[in-house]
Amino acid sequence: MLWVISWAFVALIGIAGTTASVNSMRFGRRVALEMREVSAGAIEPASTTQQRADLPPPVARYLTRAVNRSEPIHTVSLRHAGRFRTSLDGSWLPIRGTQFFRTSPPAFVWWGRVRIAPGLWVDARDRSVEGVGNMLVRAESTITIADSRGPQLDQGALLRLLGEMTWMPSVFLDQRYVRWSAIDDHRASATLTVNGHEVSGQFEFGADDLPATFTAQRYRDLGNGKSALTPFVGRSSDYRRVSGVLVPYRVVGAWVINDQPIEYADFIVEELAFDRRL
Repeated sequence: MLWVISWAFVALIGIAGTTASVNSMRFGRRVALEMREVSAGAIEPASTTQQRADLPPPVARYLTRAVNRSEPIHTVSLRHAGRFRTSLDGSWLPIRGTQFFRTSPPAFVWWGRVRIAPGLWVDARDRSVEGVGNMLVRAESTITIADSRGPQLDQGALLRLLGEMTWMPSVFLDQRYVRWSAIDDHRASATLTVNGHEVSGQFEFGADDLPATFTAQRYRDLGNGKSALTPFVGRSSDYRRVSGVLVPYRVVGAWVINDQPIEYADFIVEELAFDRRL
């Protein structure tokens, strides 16, 4: 009788593994479809040769150095590795992800997979499209942990988009979406507007004229359907030139709690391309 129970247990594990594998493929197809839909909704972006006389000095210096191409950028595709924490006091876990950006109107779709343990993972799909955010989280691509929406998530996702525009800096020249306000010779405030949704954050530029930090008051998920405005800081580094554009190959995200930044995301770009066919 014991061998029957053992074989039944093995069979159940096999069925569960097969189900997770099938659902993983379905999740991937869903994200790919969303990326294609975002790409299909693109309109013509602003020219990268647009006049920069009205920009704050640190922004003008940055874009003069970073954008060295005449062709407009329509989309950005990237793959990243790195590490992630599912809670601010949790352990760092390995993560791999893909992200797709549209420059006009600005939008993104991101899919990350966190390895919890051997054979156990959590998928997260974050997006901001037409200014509307959505975060979908599933264990092993099967069990829905979260499917969050609403004005606070819209704000958080749109701020993520603004901070990550260093991967498509030509958008910073498009006055239909981005307005700049001078602060000093190394800092400037940017306001992003998409489909009536508006957020603002502050960029600080390093001695090399490239964005080093992005700060904002951003809604943080507290669990149980609650969120709170919390200081957020993103750091960009390891800039490399891709097709005439300087982009960061490392980004780090942190929430500031009791005046102390607590990092939760540390992404390393492995591949980045402009206007790749999906």
